[in-house]
Amino acid sequence: MGEFVGIDPRGAHELIRRMEAVKAYLSGTRPGLDAAIAEAGQDWAGRQGTTAMHRAWMFLHESQQDLTWRIDTVEQLVPVRERGMLTATFPFPSEPDARQAAETAAQAISASGDGAAGPQAARAVAAIEGEAGDPAYAAALLEALGPEVFTRLLEGLPGEQGRPLARAYASAERTGRLGDAWHELVDTAPSAALAALVTGAEQSGTVLNRVALALLNRPQDASWSPRDLLQPYAADPLAFQQLLAEHPRESRTLLNAATADPAAAQALATALHEALQPGAGADGLRERAWTTVIGTPGGRSAAEGG
Repeated sequence: MGEFVGIDPRGAHELIRRMEAVKAYLSGTRPGLDAAIAEAGQDWAGRQGTTAMHRAWMFLHESQQDLTWRIDTVEQLVPVRERGMLTATFPFPSEPDARQAAETAAQAISASGDGAAGPQAARAVAAIEGEAGDPAYAAALLEALGPEVFTRLLEGLPGEQGRPLARAYASAERTGRLGDAWHELVDTAPSAALAALVTGAEQSGTVLNRVALALLNRPQDASWSPRDLLQPYAADPLAFQQLLAEHPRESRTLLNAATADPAAAQALATALHEALQPGAGADGLRERAWTTVIGTPGGRSAAEGG
């Protein structure tokens, strides 16, 4: 099952662009050829008309789709982003295989209690751990589960048990495979589900900031702690820098809550250091982030790790 793949994403993207240029040329040529064939009538010497041209267009189109899936998948499976050749063992040999397997997995998860987070659901979710990094699989799984069941599972499965679901969301979202309903979920999901989403897997900076804003604009409750946001921010300092610079009110809420929580001290110091150190991000954004931190009671000592 699956295969070992080596691919240079940069070169592959260039190949996709060239394929698109050839498809555009074929699309522009075909109407003229159709018209010439119609005008020639019985005198047309060709056999298949534009059939061969259409087959060539479809070959390029299907090759683009497969290559895009391969690029997306290898970039999700390789934890460290490097330039040049990336290698990974894919869970599935093709995107259709990935999607079919995801639909089967979603049925098993739903059959375990229709989203109720019991032992059967935990086992069914654990079974997708090895496949959740495939973005096509992840997107098909989420589509089959639906936002409501997904949220209920994420909220109810404690700790590591919900990690495969969070990873599936990250894989699908990072590669642009989620619809509007999945982005809107961040604004309405229970706080426990949002905390599980960002602590269970490394989400994009966009998702991390949306989750932070959703949580920080709600009354504080026991289902999440400042550390749940600060630990992911320590791994994504540019996202934290953006939050600090562009959302000072919510940022101060987070900083004040973290300052009052001894369990969040180390995560707070690390996240601030990474986001505010010289050279991090854009100069103007970093300066605005500093302004937010300094304006928070005890802000400078927190930023310096004191």
